[in-house]
Amino acid sequence: MNRNEESTLELELQGIELSLALKSILNAAVKMALPVAVWRRPHQSEINVMVSFEKALEVSRLDLEQTEKGFVFSPFHNQDQPTLFLKSDAHFVLSTEGMAFQTSLNDRNDNALQEFFNEVQSFISTNTLSSAYYSLCDQSLSQDSSYLQIVKDAVKAIQDGAFLKVVPARTKHIPIASDFDLIQKYLRLTEAYPNAFVSIVSMPEAGTWLGATPELLLEVDNSIFKTVALAGTQKRNPDKTISDTAWTQKEIEEQAMVSRYIIDCFKKIRLRDFKEKGPKTTIAGNLLHLKTEFEVNMDETNFPELGTVMLELLHPTSAIAGMPKAPALAFLLANEGFERSYYSGFLGPVQIEDQTNLYVNLRCMQLLKDSAILYAGAGVTEDSIPEKELEETELKFNTLLNILNSEN
Repeated sequence: MNRNEESTLELELQGIELSLALKSILNAAVKMALPVAVWRRPHQSEINVMVSFEKALEVSRLDLEQTEKGFVFSPFHNQDQPTLFLKSDAHFVLSTEGMAFQTSLNDRNDNALQEFFNEVQSFISTNTLSSAYYSLCDQSLSQDSSYLQIVKDAVKAIQDGAFLKVVPARTKHIPIASDFDLIQKYLRLTEAYPNAFVSIVSMPEAGTWLGATPELLLEVDNSIFKTVALAGTQKRNPDKTISDTAWTQKEIEEQAMVSRYIIDCFKKIRLRDFKEKGPKTTIAGNLLHLKTEFEVNMDETNFPELGTVMLELLHPTSAIAGMPKAPALAFLLANEGFERSYYSGFLGPVQIEDQTNLYVNLRCMQLLKDSAILYAGAGVTEDSIPEKELEETELKFNTLLNILNSEN
């Protein structure tokens, strides 16, 4: 594609309403059977859209330092689904002020890029109002045990010394309206949850997932590595300040376990030079959590491959699986009664302007043909009360339900 063609598309998208631009790009990708990812990082206003002109790649091991620009979508457990990598062939950065565009395609792919641009422009010209996305056939989830019973069994296992903490999840299967507008709901999520990583992942292989997660798994920004310990949950009271928030011993200990898990990962690789900040109370939409931040200067520690090494050690973290990891995972696989698929996996952009930002896929739902599956979990320790853990999952469901049930 020559400079004039790129400038022409850029000029034609200027002044286009943000929702129409997003819908047109998504419709064009689905029409051409291309995988697409949409995301808005916390505290950012720009919305990124990435499209690959080839099938998403299945990745057995993600090397963050060597991989090319793209977007990764990884499951909770690799036995459930493959890790998928979406190559950045077309990358749009959209805002209410305008649009920027980047492509990594070579000259041999000009025709594919131009065809995609033509499709986008066609949808804009016809002012298409529907939101196209890949939807898998509706499925019934086999979750035989009640959540209350699973929590009771988990508490007993902890008391018997099987593990210290486990994070069982549950699902909620809801119908969606025939006129469901994915982009409209997505934009509402970005407005409602400015502190979250708000995303759409839509691929033929994985279907479509919508989410607003508060939990960073890891970030690599040039030579700075970051990760967080996020645990402990309570409903936010808008009439109270954050400084007035009180936490129970159970919630404090649950969060401390996640922090110790990260420090243990550092110890495994003999990394001693890191900064720790927290725990402090943080807002996640209608909820509050306890968060501790960790930071490492990879130049000063001479550890340029820290991102890849920590990704393999961290995932799945104790915040979504349990501690110790192996017995907690064994309990979940034996007792949850359903496949988590990409819920509580990780997702995010890789090697975009020397940055990698991966988030745990929480507060999310999977879109099926006529319904959606919502996922939520709660951390169980020996002090857990089953009814309170059930209530916590309902509060987490509401992150998306509040938007799904809204009229606009």
